[in-house]
Amino acid sequence: MKALPLVLRGSAHSHAGAPNPHAARVKTTVRYADPMAWALTLAIGEATAPLGEAFQSSVARCSLIQMGSEAPPEAMSRAASEALRGFASAIRFPAATPSAPAGLACIVHGLRGPALALTMPVSEGASVALMLSAAWLARGVVDYALIGTAASVPGGEPRAACVVLSRGEGPAVDAALLVKTLLPERSSHD
Repeated sequence: MKALPLVLRGSAHSHAGAPNPHAARVKTTVRYADPMAWALTLAIGEATAPLGEAFQSSVARCSLIQMGSEAPPEAMSRAASEALRGFASAIRFPAATPSAPAGLACIVHGLRGPALALTMPVSEGASVALMLSAAWLARGVVDYALIGTAASVPGGEPRAACVVLSRGEGPAVDAALLVKTLLPERSSHD
């Protein structure tokens, strides 16, 4: 059986300190989110914006796979310190899970397709993410498949990256290209 060609429709990198056009829109439904989660949300917004109405009309049929071995550090730290005092805020717990960035991104962007967090390094999860995305696209479960990553930066703002995949004609997307697109600084030193 021939594999479904995955086409790269867009990509973006962002950091939590970038201007955030999404926070005010969801402030009544999202009371707290870790800066790492905002970084992924911003990267998704920047990667999908050039697709315009073609993407906006399909957000309910868009999947998201988040890869990375970190959980949101600020939310985890606050939940841990509050727990040591004997009471931890219910707001911090949902924001401290490794999948919290994907959850925030789905809320903010209205993504309703399958969502998954692979708690492994991008280089190890890339093949799995591509296989799942290709299967969802081939079965017609989704029209777009997003794959993203978010990570802390010691002494700096968390960073994130996202790629947008779909069915179509064009250069094939493989695990090496996915890793290079999501982690370009790492690839330049390989």
